[in-house]
Amino acid sequence: MHEVLQITWHGIHELDIFPGLPDTGGQNIYVQNMSETMHDRNGCRVRILNRGGYVHPYTERMREGTTKDPDRELYVTHVGDDISAFVRKEFLTGALIEDAVEGVISQFPEDYRPDLIISHFWDGGLMGDYLCQRYPGVCHVWIPHEPVGMKKAPLDPAAQDRHSIFVRERFEARVAENADIIGATSSLVRNDLDACYNKRYADKIIDVYPGVNVERFFPVIRDSVTGQAAREFGDYLGLPAELFMQPHICEFGRSDSLKDKDQAVEAFALVAREVDDLIMFLNLDERMEPEMAGRIHGIIQREGLRDRVHIFSPQDLPQTGPGSEILPGLLRTSRAFLTMSVMEGFGMAACEAAASGIPVVGTEHIPVVANTIAPAGGGAVVPGKDPRAAADAVLKYIRMDDDQWNRCSRSAYEAVIPRFTWSQIVTDLLQQMSERGHDPLKLG
Repeated sequence: MHEVLQITWHGIHELDIFPGLPDTGGQNIYVQNMSETMHDRNGCRVRILNRGGYVHPYTERMREGTTKDPDRELYVTHVGDDISAFVRKEFLTGALIEDAVEGVISQFPEDYRPDLIISHFWDGGLMGDYLCQRYPGVCHVWIPHEPVGMKKAPLDPAAQDRHSIFVRERFEARVAENADIIGATSSLVRNDLDACYNKRYADKIIDVYPGVNVERFFPVIRDSVTGQAAREFGDYLGLPAELFMQPHICEFGRSDSLKDKDQAVEAFALVAREVDDLIMFLNLDERMEPEMAGRIHGIIQREGLRDRVHIFSPQDLPQTGPGSEILPGLLRTSRAFLTMSVMEGFGMAACEAAASGIPVVGTEHIPVVANTIAPAGGGAVVPGKDPRAAADAVLKYIRMDDDQWNRCSRSAYEAVIPRFTWSQIVTDLLQQMSERGHDPLKLG
C-alpha cells in the first residue's frame, strides 16, 4: 500500500474538523477531502501531520499522538514544539518548525517512508522540505494556497509586518526552489507565483483546485427547510424550529480579519431595511475572534437586527455526526450566499454554495466567484469593502421570480459540478504529476 503524507502544519486539524476556528477553514477541509479521496480511490494509506501540543479549544482534548479514521487507513498525527499553546500562522517561525522535526520523526512508525509528500502553505512546505532531507528522493508537492504576494497585496506596511510577510517571503522562496511540484489552487495563485518568481518555476506548477464533497453539498428543490429537518436543527441547537423555515441568506467561512464578515453583516443590514421577512445565518468564532465579534455585534445593535442575524459557533456546525446536516441544509434553502472576503486562494465556501444550487455574491478577490461562478450566470462580483454594492446584488436575487432564480441556481451548480468534484481533482493532480515525470503512486 502506497504511503501519502499530507502536511497542514498550522490551524487545528482533526478527523472531525471545527471549521471557523482560527486558521482553520477551507485549507483543512481541502486536506481532509483530498486525503479521503486518495485513500478511497487509489488505495493509499494517508497520514495528515498537524502541529499539536496544546488543548483543543472546544473539545478540551490534548492534541498529541495519532488518531485513526475508524473506516479508513487514514491517520492524523499531532506533534508539539517548544510552545505548548495555539500559535497563529502569522507568528510561526522557521525555528519552531525546524525544532519540531525530530518530534515528527519519532511519531512515525520505525519503518515509515512516504511515497509522496503533499504540503500546504509556507509552514507545511517548510516542514515538508525538512522531511525530504530525511527521506531523499521522495516526491514533494507544495500547495501554497495563498502565496505571499497575494497575502500582502491588500495589506498596508504595518499590516504586512503584523502578518509576518517578510518571514514568509524568505521561507516560501526556499520551498518553491526545492519542491518537485507546485500546486496552484486557482489561476490567481498561478499568476502570483509566476509574478513572484519571474516564471522560473512555470514548468513545475500544476493546477490543484479545491473540490466539493458532493455527498454533503448538493441542490434540493424546495423553498425552505422541511418541518422534520427544522425540528432536528432546532433540537440540536436549542432554538425554535420555526427559525430554520424562514427566508434567509447565508455567510459561512473562516472568521479572520481578511474575511470581512462585518462587511457582509453591513450589507445585510441594508437589505433588511428593504425586505422585512429575511434573516441571515453566519458562523463566527467569538471566543477566538473577539474584535470581529465586537464589530458584528455593534452593527446588529445599531441596526436593530438581534432577531434577524443568527450566529453559530464552530461547535454548532460539525462536519460529521449529529448536527452535520445543518450547514448544508441551510445552504440548500438559502436565497443567496454572500461573502465579502478580500483574501482567498480559491473560495471553497463559495464553491460549496454554488454546488448547493445557490446564487453567490462575492468580491473580486475570490477566484471561483470572479472566474467561474459569476461568468456562468450563477452569481455576482462586487467590490471588496462595498456593502452597498453587495446589498444591491443580494436584493437582485431576493426579488427574482422563480424562473429567473432557478436559472441562476442551475448556472451556479453547473459552473462547479463536475469540474470541482474531488474525484476529478485527484485524477487531474496525478495526471499532471505524471506528465512532469512524477508517478510516486505507480499509476502508470
